[in-house]
Amino acid sequence: MSDVRPVDVHELLAERDMSIDEVWAAAEARLDRPVSEGLNTAHEACDRWARDRARLAMIVRHPDGSSERWTFADLAAASSRFATAMRAAGIRRGDRLAALLPQGIEAYIAALAAWRSGVIYMPLFVGFGPDALAERLNGGEPKAIVVDHRYRDAFESARHLLTGDPHVYTVVGGRGGGLLAGDRSFWAEIDRHPADTPVLHTAADEPATLIYTSGTTGPPKGCIQPHHLLLTIQPFLRHTFALQPSDMLFSGANPGWSYGLYTTGIGVMALGCPRVVYTGDFKPADWLRIFEEERVTYVAAAPSAFRQLVKVAQRSGGLPPDIRGATSAGEPLDRPLVEAWRQFGVADIQDGYGQSESAMSLANLAHSKEPVVPGALSSVVPGFDVALVDDDGNLQDEQGIIALRKPRYQASVGYWNAQQQWDARWRGEWFLTGDVARRDEEGRWWFVGRDDDLIVTSGYNVGPTEVENVILDHPGVDDAAVVAAADPDRGSVVRAVVVANGSVPQDRLTEEIQAAVRERVGRHAYPRIVDFVDALPRTESGKIRRHVLRQQ
Repeated sequence: MSDVRPVDVHELLAERDMSIDEVWAAAEARLDRPVSEGLNTAHEACDRWARDRARLAMIVRHPDGSSERWTFADLAAASSRFATAMRAAGIRRGDRLAALLPQGIEAYIAALAAWRSGVIYMPLFVGFGPDALAERLNGGEPKAIVVDHRYRDAFESARHLLTGDPHVYTVVGGRGGGLLAGDRSFWAEIDRHPADTPVLHTAADEPATLIYTSGTTGPPKGCIQPHHLLLTIQPFLRHTFALQPSDMLFSGANPGWSYGLYTTGIGVMALGCPRVVYTGDFKPADWLRIFEEERVTYVAAAPSAFRQLVKVAQRSGGLPPDIRGATSAGEPLDRPLVEAWRQFGVADIQDGYGQSESAMSLANLAHSKEPVVPGALSSVVPGFDVALVDDDGNLQDEQGIIALRKPRYQASVGYWNAQQQWDARWRGEWFLTGDVARRDEEGRWWFVGRDDDLIVTSGYNVGPTEVENVILDHPGVDDAAVVAAADPDRGSVVRAVVVANGSVPQDRLTEEIQAAVRERVGRHAYPRIVDFVDALPRTESGKIRRHVLRQQ
């Protein structure tokens, strides 16, 4: 069945009372065919919807104001053509296809072509330098790579570090830009090959994607994500985005990461819903203009993008009238952002928590009677069993490591060539995320920090996120991070690293930050050291590199 049914609020609320098995049975029933007969991401996210040749899949907007409209049928044909080109080049089932591509149609054509062929798709973030690229490419050993012309030099800089020699398909720029000797032109290959590669039969647990973690807590690990990942994220999308057939989602997340590729990308397509993406650099004014012109109703982006978006929207008279809501992930929502967004009179930004290994498992669900509490997550996503445990897997009541009881459909089935590291994440039937949270008396989940980011000072455990939220509340602060600093008497003390906006003298700002944390978190948690910097060190995905701050 290929029709998109309206999301019934009563049905969603009833599903939240179902058993875990019933939730997954309902998710399976929404697939185009029984999961026992196999599951292929390209079919579920594209070809099943291409039967209606007019159904819109994506609107691609460009910085020069031009746009492209792609139907599911267009994507099915283009991905089949590129799959044929890969087959002609000797790329076979189980091989890896890497992609160094920004937001745009090419990333989705390449991914769909890989999945329909049984090839494992391997996205790479366009912000990676040569060393980071080489580390991942040498790990995954792709047979081929698709590279946008803007990042062809970056790949070439990494090439001498590679142990393999992948075929290169270049998305060529104007006047042949980026196409080097030996390269194949991505679009020329699509144009000259027929659309005669059908979707291969794949098992639900067969590898579909190899995506490397950001490496915030050690070397990046390659997560093996199976075709059933579409099932894994379906409850989150239905209960958080709650998209209707009339909705138009804007995805501001990069397809080099799981959240951009799957949660706000392929997962939405698998529901038969259209999306808008923008190929230019992030500029809040451009986003707002596109929202209005494309009548966007729902926005998915990182909190850092929303903060800048809100400032521009406040100066320009608010959000476009069709916007009804938004979602974010990657870092907790702070109070100033939540309250600023509420002033626009639309639904709250819905926060979500997940990992490439475990998908989105905690969230503020749509149509909930409970208002969003900044920094907190109200619910476990239907279909998951989440608890707090210690490092040995023992259940904890108030604070501990976020753990998932083995899901029927987990986002990752292992680490690439690193079984021992994967096994180390398990304590019996519990998968340990490595992230620490606490639960309050109302059952809300509060993110505390990575297990190795906890600060132990005078015998107290201090989570950096809780302190950071208080500091970010101060109008004189643009950004902040909290880490431990060595202290001979206390073992460690809390150190705040702050990006100030200049509206308050630093001496006064230090005193006001310390007083606010004392009052709102406790004397044990206030930052005895406050340092000021121009910018915080972040990973390519925007996460704070705390280990760099700890070493300073």
